Amino acid sequence: MSAIEKLMRIQTELSVPKTHFNSFGNFAYRNCEDILEAVKPLLKELKAVVLLSDEIKYIGERYYVSATATFVDLEDNSSKSVTALAREDQSK
Repeated sequence: MSAIEKLMRIQTELSVPKTHFNSFGNFAYRNCEDILEAVKPLLKELKAVVLLSDEIKYIGERYYVSATATFVDLEDNSSKSVTALAREDQSK
């Protein structure tokens, strides 16, 4: 099974409920720990790992968190990475 096929299986089988609530923003959410705890059995079964890293970047007049997730297939040592930026609201 290729790394992409393993990722597809994880994405179709993984279900993580939104068990936390933000009363300030009035929304339900899941956090990183919830997702990692749920994905561990699938990663073990598929012989893969997920590596997470982040760094603070100053872009324009704002600070951002640049977060990267890397999926590594331990059977063929291939990997796939995605990166996203997040920042706080302009006004609160």
